[in-house]
Amino acid sequence: MPGNFIGHAEKTGKIIDLDRWVIKEVIRLLAQYPDCPSIAVNVSGRSFDEPELPLYIASLLTQYAVNPKRLLVELTETSAVSDLSDAQRFIDALRSTGCVVCLDDFGVGFASFAYLKQLKADVLKIDGLFIRDLPNDRDSQIFVRGMVSIAHDMGKTTIAEFVESETIFNMLLEFGVDQVQGYWLDQPQKNHPGLR
Repeated sequence: MPGNFIGHAEKTGKIIDLDRWVIKEVIRLLAQYPDCPSIAVNVSGRSFDEPELPLYIASLLTQYAVNPKRLLVELTETSAVSDLSDAQRFIDALRSTGCVVCLDDFGVGFASFAYLKQLKADVLKIDGLFIRDLPNDRDSQIFVRGMVSIAHDMGKTTIAEFVESETIFNMLLEFGVDQVQGYWLDQPQKNHPGLR
């Protein structure tokens, strides 16, 4: 599982090679399955130090003739805020490829909304911390409504993760969340025919 090797890969710098491999495989799958609307890929914060990565992504999208809007590149808020200027340069370069940039784990940082103004992401993925117990946690309901409202006012799309029940799904629809992901929709699949 990723938890067993991601930390080591980040320490050794191998995470950049893993990021490139995953991105290439995802773009290959998007080319192979043209009816698949989009796929999201998490990119390590270490990739902010690699200015060539957006060019690498652009060249793969061209090589495989994939519409860039079908690739969502996710960056965690916490890694992005560790060096705002590098993160913003990286986000700008990614957006220039035509990819959709998603700020993942949104809301866990102390000053999330201040960072939102500086980091010009297209999509905000609301952290599962606010979603898991949504029906029973009034504070989380207030936070999620606020995040959705501000994101929409700024012209951004919202995604809620950890949607694990129909009740949570219906609440998020009521709050105006644009997209959801979670085990209530489907479980991860092993041995997908398109994966090697």
